[in-house]
Amino acid sequence: MPDTNLQLFIDFGLALLLGAFMGLERERSRPPVAGMRTFPLISLFGGVAAYLSRLADSPWIIAAGLVGILAFAVTGNLLQAKRRPEPGQTTSVAMLLAFGVGALALYGEAVIAVALTFASTAVLYFKPHLHAFSHKVRQQDLFAVFQFGLLSFIILPLLPDQNLGPFNALNPYHIWLMVVLISGLSLTGYLILKVVGNRWGGPVMGLLGGLVSSTATTLAFSRQARSNSGVSRSAAVVILLASTVVMVRITVEVLVVNPPLIKILWLPLSLMFATGLAVAGLVWKHSLLDEVLVPETRNPAELTSALTFGLVYALVLLAVSAGKQYFGNEGVYGVSFVSGLTNVDAVTLSSARLAKTGLLHPARACNAIVIATVANMAFKLALVHFVGTTRLTRWAALGFGAMAAVGLAALAL
Repeated sequence: MPDTNLQLFIDFGLALLLGAFMGLERERSRPPVAGMRTFPLISLFGGVAAYLSRLADSPWIIAAGLVGILAFAVTGNLLQAKRRPEPGQTTSVAMLLAFGVGALALYGEAVIAVALTFASTAVLYFKPHLHAFSHKVRQQDLFAVFQFGLLSFIILPLLPDQNLGPFNALNPYHIWLMVVLISGLSLTGYLILKVVGNRWGGPVMGLLGGLVSSTATTLAFSRQARSNSGVSRSAAVVILLASTVVMVRITVEVLVVNPPLIKILWLPLSLMFATGLAVAGLVWKHSLLDEVLVPETRNPAELTSALTFGLVYALVLLAVSAGKQYFGNEGVYGVSFVSGLTNVDAVTLSSARLAKTGLLHPARACNAIVIATVANMAFKLALVHFVGTTRLTRWAALGFGAMAAVGLAALAL
């Protein structure tokens, strides 16, 4: 069999399989407008239309086929309307997409066809979850997502990409790019937290809380432990895991800004991460599996939060540069400790940035990041002590102390 014919059979077979995959999901709807048999035929028809279009060198054949499928979908919807007053449009749109997927398969775009099929089938399958999620999202959350789009696609391209200000430490484009990075990371964790809720208990709350804000998570669950001392152990698990996830967050930030720096930083971060997991696991093992409620968290992509982080990041850049200029390494470490009390992200990004530009030695930058991380854990321990319970403070002190010890010890190696 010639290679061209073999390739045609493969392409048509792929179109058939992708249509069958979509039809398998639609077969679950009752009564189905189109199901396990119709969808493969639609995708196959899309492939035939694409093949004929290629042979005749006329794109109108595909357009005509699409119009035919659209008419078929409308007719099916009208017939279904007789059985129920509000027929859904989802299956009709899926039919049009199946036609397009079949056409893509015949044009050799197998990867795109498969990706679109899996994405569309996931949207169809997770309908109940998507509806539940839409009820959890508040109006201000949607507005914050729009604000994130404003930060990323409107403001960022307009900013100059050049070093300005004292010590040439301020690059408006880079500063805003870091704002977008942090807002994106935090927004992702926030949305996942909205979907998950407290379905999977304390450990998941800790992991996701660390993506949003480990400090806010610490404060929220310290208050919860204060109001109900019976959940102190579970709250400790959440708080420790939230601070452990910070190591992952720092790793991502460094890889984005200055990837070679991770060759030095991986050891202290790995040791702190492993230690945090171990202590959290120990606490969780002895807990009573208390129910931990999901605290209300502010959307981290709000414009106010983004502007605040941008300002803090710029100030830390200036402070670290000035500390290096006037006081040497000790000045950098002092600024890192003070700044890290409330914001590790700003110190991490600024240190990685300065190391990349050559204004700060890579080893000194790594030391500054670890010092800021330890300072932040000290600040959160103080929060737990003053807001939470004595029992919670003991567990937090054990976890934070062990993480800080291994992190600082790794710097001495």
